[in-house]
Amino acid sequence: MALQNNLSAQGTGKRKFSVVIQSESIQKLINNTLGDTKKSQKFVTAISSAVAVNPQLQECDGFSIVNAALLGETLQLSPSPQLGHYYMVPFNDKNKGKVATFELGLIL
Repeated sequence: MALQNNLSAQGTGKRKFSVVIQSESIQKLINNTLGDTKKSQKFVTAISSAVAVNPQLQECDGFSIVNAALLGETLQLSPSPQLGHYYMVPFNDKNKGKVATFELGLIL
């Protein structure tokens, strides 16, 4: 919940994922959270790919996408839809609009 509050405090209103992921504050957050520049680049590439193939996810608030993906990353899961470790699912929140939520997939 602290991460969500931190992301929300960085801006109000819906922001596109492409803008959010390129912002300096989010880049610092990702680097600090993951602790490795190479790992951070791989993370950004993976979630960007997941968003690119899902038009509904593209409509979600960018901060919520990063929040859901960081939760998956802390659990050491891949955001790849093909692997099915977890999903970033678009959800209509009556107060926040369209947001991405973390959904654990079936891990075999």
